Amino acid sequence: MARRLATKGTKITKERHKERFVSFVRFVANVFVGFVAGVACAGPPEFDLLIRGGDVFDGSGQPSQKADVGIKGDRITAIGNLADRRAGQVIDAVGKAVAPGFIDARGQSGTALLADGSGESHVRQGITSEIIGEATSPAFWTKGTADVDGLRRLGVQFDWNGVEGYFRKLEDHGTSINLGTLVPAAMAWREAVGPAERAATADERGRMDAWVDEAMRAGGLGLSSASTDRSESLVGKEELTLLARVAARRGGIYAAQVSTRGSQVDQAVREAVEIGQQAKLPVVIHDLELKDRRNWGTMSRVGGIIYQAIARGEIVSAIQSPYTAVSGGLDAVLPRRAREGGRERLLLALKDPAARARMKKDIETGVDGPDALVATAGFEGIQIARVPPDTDQSVVGKRVTDVAAARGENPVDTIFRLLLQTDVRVDALYHLVSEDDIRTAMQYGTVMFGTGTAAVRPEGEVGQSRPHPAAYGTFPRVLGHYVREEHVIELREAVRRMTSVPAGQFKIAQRGLLRQGFHADVVVFNPQTVGDRATYETLYEYPTGIDYVIVNGVITVTPKGHTGARAGRRLVRVSP
Repeated sequence: MARRLATKGTKITKERHKERFVSFVRFVANVFVGFVAGVACAGPPEFDLLIRGGDVFDGSGQPSQKADVGIKGDRITAIGNLADRRAGQVIDAVGKAVAPGFIDARGQSGTALLADGSGESHVRQGITSEIIGEATSPAFWTKGTADVDGLRRLGVQFDWNGVEGYFRKLEDHGTSINLGTLVPAAMAWREAVGPAERAATADERGRMDAWVDEAMRAGGLGLSSASTDRSESLVGKEELTLLARVAARRGGIYAAQVSTRGSQVDQAVREAVEIGQQAKLPVVIHDLELKDRRNWGTMSRVGGIIYQAIARGEIVSAIQSPYTAVSGGLDAVLPRRAREGGRERLLLALKDPAARARMKKDIETGVDGPDALVATAGFEGIQIARVPPDTDQSVVGKRVTDVAAARGENPVDTIFRLLLQTDVRVDALYHLVSEDDIRTAMQYGTVMFGTGTAAVRPEGEVGQSRPHPAAYGTFPRVLGHYVREEHVIELREAVRRMTSVPAGQFKIAQRGLLRQGFHADVVVFNPQTVGDRATYETLYEYPTGIDYVIVNGVITVTPKGHTGARAGRRLVRVSP
């Protein structure tokens, strides 16, 4: 009996051990399967970069929304609540604004980026794309038209051929900013007619048309004209209309620089609108400013011309600067005929008492007409911006009238002395624009923003270009001074003007909006602190409040500064 009970107990114990073993195996298997499944589910990060928790201004002008932005490679791949999604890098944007990268609608970095691709002063204010080609563009330079001396000063060799060669050199060198170019009408003139100052023949007009057509097929964004270019005075309305039609056939736009002083502004704006109407293409007014103290307060009249055109169905926009001063050489004050012979002849004239007396009389009597700089700015509106480092630096930042008063001089004599002491190498700021006119123009819904400068930095050769605070602070100045402090326009509207408006007006493909599938150009900034620090007295200061700048998915600016990344590319036009 005892033996049978013992045998029965042994069987029960073995069965229990077996059950426990099977349970253990199942447990291990389940853990293993769960581990494998977890690894499989985790996988690689879904995003290379995730911007979490920011106030997203998508560039459309709509109110912001709390959202995350997911980026894979060079594209935006998701926008929304991405809290459960993994990423290789994460930017905490809580309390910050997240916007598309800003587009500088009027830049001049075509050669500067070849010398220094970091583009520091532009990219650090949130600019991820820039449009050049207002008066000239290195993308279209030839041996006969290239600014070889300017390139040499920057340490750059002219060794490219055509548009493809230029952009290949730029991308091989590396650029932190995307770049696109307009096709300058003045360059078409020089290529077809040469240096002769006369009307173009029918054959030369044909060559101009062919040159613009080729430039547009090579990727030009549209035709541009600049009143500051001497060749432009020879390209009349008829020629511009014909060239604009060539640009229109290729899906381009017409960008007209109309920053003439005096009463000519109205006429120039009307002419630009008429050219666009006749050529059937959108018009962009470059440099919408009234650079003449006598015309201050009349911006609403100029804006009325633009609005009337829009009401008729025309597509018209404009570019403005948020600064009251423009930059130029101090020698621009001198009579035109004294400057036509070049620097060496001008120096000889400045050393000749009789020649100086004639120039002084010409300035004081206004020989160059009512739109001369002295007439429009006044001596009190001329500020010394830079002189060579081996000369007296105490004059920098001062008005000509103040320098003259300190020495008991006539302002004209002060200008002569400064030019002589520096071998005509004085940069000046001309205060020509009214703050009230800036505010008025900024309220027009189709007005964009442009620096009118090259991307620079304080150090090195590239920092020696003509100085202006706009190079460091244009976009932060709008966001800080005019949006937060002056309440001229709302933040979401300012972002729209900096992003989707220029992308749409210049027909730039897949940029200017935070949209799934668009290029990942993004700016993260603090609306409460963003602002410019560069002033007319202290020109070389980076802005505040721009925390991160991402170019084509690559972090290029952080709170610590520039990362060294150069992910910029050539801007591509939307196919017609």
